[in-house]
Amino acid sequence: MSTAAVTPDSRLLHDTANAEFKAKYAKFIRWAFVIAVVLHFTAFVFTPQFTITPYKLKEEQFEVVDIPDQIDLPPPPPDVPPPPVAVQAAEDDAEATDEVAETTFENFEDMPPPPPPSGGGDTGIFLAFDEPPQLIDYSSPEYPPLAREAGIEGTVAIRVLVSEEGKVLDATVLQSDVTPAMDQAAVQAALKCRFRPAKQRTVPVKAHVMIPFQFKLR
Repeated sequence: MSTAAVTPDSRLLHDTANAEFKAKYAKFIRWAFVIAVVLHFTAFVFTPQFTITPYKLKEEQFEVVDIPDQIDLPPPPPDVPPPPVAVQAAEDDAEATDEVAETTFENFEDMPPPPPPSGGGDTGIFLAFDEPPQLIDYSSPEYPPLAREAGIEGTVAIRVLVSEEGKVLDATVLQSDVTPAMDQAAVQAALKCRFRPAKQRTVPVKAHVMIPFQFKLR
C-alpha cells in the first residue's frame, strides 16, 4: 500500500486556504452582527408602542319613548241654550184685550224646549240671572185678514231677548202651527212688548224669555 508524500508546497497551500476561510468567516460574522443590530434598532424605533387596555363589555343604550294612549274622543255636543223662562206679568200689569187676536198663556208650560241655535246672533248664549224678566207692557198681534177669512187659528211661540232696560232686542219664532204671515205678526207684537229686566243679584242683566201668542177667532 502506497502513501502520499506531504511536500512543503502542499502544506503551505493548505495553511493559506485555512487562513483565508477564517478571515472571511470573521468578516461575515461582523457584518451579520451589524445587520442584526440595525434591524433590531429599526424595529424598536419604528414599531408603535403597544399598550394593553382592559376589555370592557359593550353597553347598548336604549331610548325609552313615552307613547301616550291615543283615545278617539267623540265630538262635543252642540251648545244648547237653556229653555226660556215663563213670562211673569207684573202685579200692576193691566189685562190686555184686543178685538182682532187673543193671546193666552194657558199651555205655556207644555211647550217643548227651543231647538239648538242655527248660527248667528246671540240666541245661543247662556245668560244667567236670579230674577226673570216680568212683562209690564203687552202688545197683541194683528190678525192677518187672509188668515181671518180662512178661519185659521193656532199658537206661535216667540223667543225674545230682553235688554237691561227691559226692551226687546230680538225676537225669533221657536214653534208655530199657523201661517208665515201670522208668525210675522207675532214677531212684530213681541218686539213692542216691554219688561222689567232680569236681575243677577241686584244688577239688571239681559235674559231670554218665551212668549206664546195664541190666534183665536171669537
